[in-house]
Amino acid sequence: MDLITTHINADFDALGSLVAAKKLYPNSRLLLPGSQEDAVREFLSLAREEVAVETEKECRLDDITRLILVDTRQKSRIGIASELVDKGVEIHVYDHHPRMKGDIIADQDIYEEVGATVTILADIIRKKKASLSHVEATVMLQGIYEETGSLTYRSTTKLDVDMVSFLLSRGASLAVVSSYLNRELSEGELSLLTRLIASTKHIAIKGVSVSFIELDSTAYTGELGILLHKLMEIENIPVLFMLIKKPGGKIDIIARSSMASIDVNRVLSRFGGGGHPGAASAKVEEGDAVTVKKRLIGILKETIKSTIYAADIMTRDFRSVSADDTVKKVKKVLLAEKLGGMAVIDRGRLTGIITLVGLNKALKRGYGHSRIKGYMSRDVITVSPKTPLYAIHKIISKKDAGVIPVVEDGKIAGVISRTDVLRSVHDSLFLKPRKVRKDVMLNLAKKMKSVLPGDIIALMRKIGHIANSMGYTAFVVGGLARDLVLGVKNLDLDIVTEGDAIKLGHLLAADLKAAIVVHKKFGTCSVVMKNKLKIDIATARKEKYISPAALPTVEFSSLKDDLVRRDFTINAMAISINASSFGRLIDFFNGRRDLAHGRIKVLHDDSFIDDPTRIFRAVRFESRFGFVIDHHTGELIRNAIDKSMFDRVEPQRIRDELVLILQEKEPLRALRRMAELEELRFIHPAIRFDSDLVRLCGAIDETCAWYNRWPHRKRAVERWLMYLMALFDSLTYAQVSAISNRFVFRGSDRIRLLSYKKHAIAVTKALSAEKAPKPSRIYRMLEPLPFEVTLLIIARTALMDSPRCAARVRSRTKEFLEAYNGARVHVHGDDLKSMGLKPGPYYAVILKDILYNKIDGKLRTKKEEMEYARALARRERLSSLRGPKARSNLKTRLIPPLSVNRGRGRNDKER
Repeated sequence: MDLITTHINADFDALGSLVAAKKLYPNSRLLLPGSQEDAVREFLSLAREEVAVETEKECRLDDITRLILVDTRQKSRIGIASELVDKGVEIHVYDHHPRMKGDIIADQDIYEEVGATVTILADIIRKKKASLSHVEATVMLQGIYEETGSLTYRSTTKLDVDMVSFLLSRGASLAVVSSYLNRELSEGELSLLTRLIASTKHIAIKGVSVSFIELDSTAYTGELGILLHKLMEIENIPVLFMLIKKPGGKIDIIARSSMASIDVNRVLSRFGGGGHPGAASAKVEEGDAVTVKKRLIGILKETIKSTIYAADIMTRDFRSVSADDTVKKVKKVLLAEKLGGMAVIDRGRLTGIITLVGLNKALKRGYGHSRIKGYMSRDVITVSPKTPLYAIHKIISKKDAGVIPVVEDGKIAGVISRTDVLRSVHDSLFLKPRKVRKDVMLNLAKKMKSVLPGDIIALMRKIGHIANSMGYTAFVVGGLARDLVLGVKNLDLDIVTEGDAIKLGHLLAADLKAAIVVHKKFGTCSVVMKNKLKIDIATARKEKYISPAALPTVEFSSLKDDLVRRDFTINAMAISINASSFGRLIDFFNGRRDLAHGRIKVLHDDSFIDDPTRIFRAVRFESRFGFVIDHHTGELIRNAIDKSMFDRVEPQRIRDELVLILQEKEPLRALRRMAELEELRFIHPAIRFDSDLVRLCGAIDETCAWYNRWPHRKRAVERWLMYLMALFDSLTYAQVSAISNRFVFRGSDRIRLLSYKKHAIAVTKALSAEKAPKPSRIYRMLEPLPFEVTLLIIARTALMDSPRCAARVRSRTKEFLEAYNGARVHVHGDDLKSMGLKPGPYYAVILKDILYNKIDGKLRTKKEEMEYARALARRERLSSLRGPKARSNLKTRLIPPLSVNRGRGRNDKER
């Protein structure tokens, strides 16, 4: 049974998301944990039969196998459903909140940067063409309107607007939505709002007005969300923090921001809270309001980067008029300059402001030839160059000042018009399409110093210096650039230059006294230093795909063209290493933003058609970083899979991507995702992702962890190969052989894969027998097997039905590894020769017989081995007198045949 739930104190976005998720999981129950907002409770009191939800008192959890979370992924906010998280049930999440540290790790996590969670679910419903009743559509519409402030909040996206249109087409009622969202405040709420207005304190932080309210939790009952919205609307507050003092010294923080430059989600993440850039909350378990407020101010001082003052927006080269100029003349100037007003200056002093309104009054009365001194305003409001933008905005809006002079040291330094303020407050109204400038970027030089070794940074600077001397620009690109933004160490030096990479490589190799490998056709080279560090250098280029899934044709181009050909936005960043711009991040495609939001996103819609192996890479990066493939990219993946694009790709390229996935730290997550996207069928249609595979992979991790801790470990094992064996566990020998041939696996890898399929089951059966085999028999079964196969035999006991049989296999295999693996005898060929035995193939037969007797405990010292060897030598000499038949009988007596094929030995050169 599925259970769909949301966060405590549910709002309409949470309720609407529950209703929407029910359409995607029809055999499910709905749980509303804890309490709900008053409006939600009021609505449910009337619509309980239409929207069947359970309370925590009614809800049973014992039959739940899958948990679906909407509008949250925080364990602390889902009430009793948190018990299911600890039980390890399958979890799906749909949320529009950015991921935070400590969030629930889900089996499927769908995140989209939209205004409301309902929007994500409504879009899926629309694409699936699922039916909606009028009530369901209305509840979902309430969620979008509430969460986006009726489509006015800055978090609102085009998809939110599209889903409003979709829900209206399904019969959603705006009248019902309005009755709950635009309700009148009660007398108690009005009283509290008045007190909130009176107690609001405003602080200017780097030119931004930030408001603070301190409130005792006993001073109110009910919801604060609607009151905060009203308060910000009435007082025109851009940023607000409310500190609610609770019993026991706890503080709740509620934050709102209408400014794109201030992300309250990031601010409150420092307190362990979360939410949206425009709305967030946090809980402080111990502290007082004064300390919390002081810390908030400190964080805001770090956070607020851009400060706008009067000096930044004023017009310095301004026109002014004299008080003796005529009305008609001045109006002509204002109209020509498209100004609403001008400063009136006499003898260098500001004497007033003349506006079009005043001039029009004079003209209406027929005073066009009069001097303006009788119509100008002498009560002039001025500001200083350091007056912040928010203060200027208030002056214009409250005082109706069309022009504000900026005065410094008693003299007018410039003027600010309404348009100047409008352009600064709402700059998006004046944006024109333009290319992204490379110089307006983040500089990572300090982060590079803290993350990378000093010799690597010095090497980067050397490459940049050489490139600069040649008139080239050089950049670090790819995984190193991405990981530097994340603050992760990466030493893969992948360099792109807007110049001749091969010439640059030769100069660098000469300077470093290093080797160079040139690929002239592609304009690339690799410089290999004496310490084996490799530097890949490429000329910036662009690619054209003549046909889908084909290898591209290449031509040299610019850095931007080079980056646009890459797989995902997070891998399409570059860092300059030229001296004048060292450390500057080049991010044409918002890769840094997608890293911050944990999003895997392609650069263009044909990405997976051009190169289907990018689908595997998307899964690999999603698994490695705990990110999510964004919704549109996911649709493009499904489209490419539906078109069977993998059938057009060389199998070796798919093999390489699969190996990289299995080499990740947690490959099981990636395999699960591949199964969801139906990618595994392109390796073989019989492969299944099921509970046995999950258990086997978990057992592989445990076995490898044991082996790595084992003090007698012979060598490192290739864990990825064990995962591949597990993936092929349900396939036949013939199927694995066909896969190995089709995907052209290395000879040694193919031998190990087939060795597992050929021997694992027979060996496991023999080792699980109640009567223990002789140690020498166990040795003869396990010694010829590759280490990966031996360890996988231990891991595979997790799938055995009988715990006793499984325990026998584990203990006997581990005993072999600890006691017998690599066993040797003291006797050697020279000893046999000294006994008068002619050199020949029977030397090996005799030495093995001695070894098996030693393993079985019959021979303990070199003396005993020598005596036994002499006896065998005498017997061999006698048999040689009796002819070949007797000799073969001797071999049979010494070493009885094994029922299990030994495969290849541990010392074979192929290993």
